[in-house]
Amino acid sequence: MATTPATSRLRVAVIGAGPIGLCTAAALRQQGHNVTVFERRQDPEPRGHALVIQPAATRALEYLRGAHSAFERVSVQAGPLRLWSYTGDKPFAVAAAAQQPCRSDKRFQTDRPSVQNVFHGLAVSSGVQLRFGTAVVKVEDLADSASLSTADGMTHSADLVIAADGIKSATRKMLFPARDVDPIPLRESIFLTKSRVADLAGDRQLAAWLEPGTKHGVLGPGRFILSRHMHGGYLGVQLIDVDHADPGPVNANWNTPADVDALRARFSDFGPITRAYLKYIRHAEKWQMAMGPSLPTWRSKNGRVVLAGDAAHAMLPHGAQGLSQGIEDGISLAQMLRLVGGTGSDIRAHVPAVTKAWVELRKPRCDIFMRQSTENARLWSLPDGPEQKARDEKMSSLGRQPPPDLDSVEMDMTAPRHSPEFLKWVRDYDVVREGLWCAEAGGGVVGGYRPEIISNEPDRPFWYPPKPYHQLLKSNSSGTLYSNISYAYDGFGRCVRKTDQGGRTTSKVVGFRGTNMFLLPRATRFISYMSRF
Repeated sequence: MATTPATSRLRVAVIGAGPIGLCTAAALRQQGHNVTVFERRQDPEPRGHALVIQPAATRALEYLRGAHSAFERVSVQAGPLRLWSYTGDKPFAVAAAAQQPCRSDKRFQTDRPSVQNVFHGLAVSSGVQLRFGTAVVKVEDLADSASLSTADGMTHSADLVIAADGIKSATRKMLFPARDVDPIPLRESIFLTKSRVADLAGDRQLAAWLEPGTKHGVLGPGRFILSRHMHGGYLGVQLIDVDHADPGPVNANWNTPADVDALRARFSDFGPITRAYLKYIRHAEKWQMAMGPSLPTWRSKNGRVVLAGDAAHAMLPHGAQGLSQGIEDGISLAQMLRLVGGTGSDIRAHVPAVTKAWVELRKPRCDIFMRQSTENARLWSLPDGPEQKARDEKMSSLGRQPPPDLDSVEMDMTAPRHSPEFLKWVRDYDVVREGLWCAEAGGGVVGGYRPEIISNEPDRPFWYPPKPYHQLLKSNSSGTLYSNISYAYDGFGRCVRKTDQGGRTTSKVVGFRGTNMFLLPRATRFISYMSRF
C-alpha cells in the first residue's frame, strides 16, 4: 500500500449517530469519502452528563477540522482531582499534575450533550448524509463489498460498514451469531445530578466544590462521588453505588428517574459537604452500569464490517477513557484509510488490510483501559480497613511528590499504572502517527512484534518501547530477513547510535524509533528510509 492520499472514494456506512458514530463519519467525510449515517432514533438525543476528552484524544482531534474550536466553546477549566474521605471535611490528597510534557497536555472538560452537538455539527458541515429514524436490521460482509438492510425494506451497498451502535450493539450480534455478546449488567448504578452553581453559591458548606476549575472525588465504603463543573454554569455530581442492587436487564430504559429521598438516605453517612449538596437536588437519573463482552476481534471475517466505540470496547466510566478511546478509534481509522490507494490502485481492495491493522493497533490499548476502569471502581469503594488506609496513604504520598517529568521517560504500556512511563503512554500517545505507520507497513503487528512509527521529527516523540536498546529485524523486498542492526535511543525518541553486525558503530541523531518486528514486502518506503543510514 503506497502512502499517498487516496484518489478514489469509499462508500462508508456508519451505524449509530452517537458521538463516536458522528465523529468517525465527519473524519471520513473530510477525507473525501461518501459517508451515510443510519440511526434508528428520530433525532440526535443530546442527553448525558459530564465528560472529559483526554489529551491523546484531544491531539487526535487536531485531524478533525473545526473540532478544537468547537470544543473550546463548550468546555470548562479542569484542574487536578482532589480526593476526600467520606468522613473528612477537607481533601486528603490532590492528584499531582505532571510537568508539561513534550507534547500537549490539553484536554476538554465538557458534557455529553455538548459533545453530541459538536460532532453532529461537524458531520453536517462536512457533508455527511444523516438518516435518522432508519433502523439497520441486517449487515453482511460479501468479501468485495458489504451490504446493510434497513427496516423500511431498503438494501444499501458499502465498501466499509462501521458499527458505532453502542454497548447494546445489534451489529455485534450479527458479527458473532454463535457467541454471547450481550452487555454484562452489574450491580453498580450511578446517580446523575446537576445544579446551577448560582443556586448553590450562597451555601458556605459547598464552597470547596464550587471553586472554579476544581473537581473532587469522595471515597467511601461501597460508594464514591465525583463532582465537577460543567458547561453552562452547572455543577455536575455523580453518586456511585457500587453494590446498589441486583442488575436489571440492559434495555431501552438505560437511564431512569431515581428516588431522591432514597439517594439522600444511601449517602447519609457521608460528610457535611455531600449532605449539603443533596438538600438541593430535586431530580436525579439512575444509570445502571454494564460492561461490554470480551471479543476476539472487532471486525468481520472479510474485514469490511468493524465495530467502534462502545460497540467494541464498552468500559466503566471510572477511567474517564470511554469517549476518548472512541475518538481515537474514529480518527485513526479515517487517517489510515487516507494513506492507501493512489494512482492506478483501488482503495477498496485495501480496506480489509487496513481494518486488520487498525484492530491490532487499537484493541490492546482499549483492553488496558477496560481493565483499569473496573479496578478503579473497586479501589475507590474499599471498605474501611487496612487496604483502604494503605490506598489513602499511597494517594496522599503521590500527591506530595514532585510532578513527574514526562520528558525524561519513555512510554511503557506495561509499566505500573502510577509510573511516569505509564502516564506518558496514557497522555502522550499519538494514535494517528501509529496508525499511519500501520497503514504504510501493510498490516499491523507482524511476526508477533509490535510496530513503531517512523518520524523525521526528532523533537516530537510518539510511542516509546519500554527499554532503551532494541534490535531491528529488517526485511528486504521479498519479505525475508537479511540483516540485524542494533540501535540505541535517548529519552526523546532519537536514534543516537547504530551498530552493525561487524561491530562498527556510527553515532548520529535521527528521528526514528524501532523495535523487534518483521515488515511486510510492501514496506519498500521503510527500506528506502533505512538505506539513509
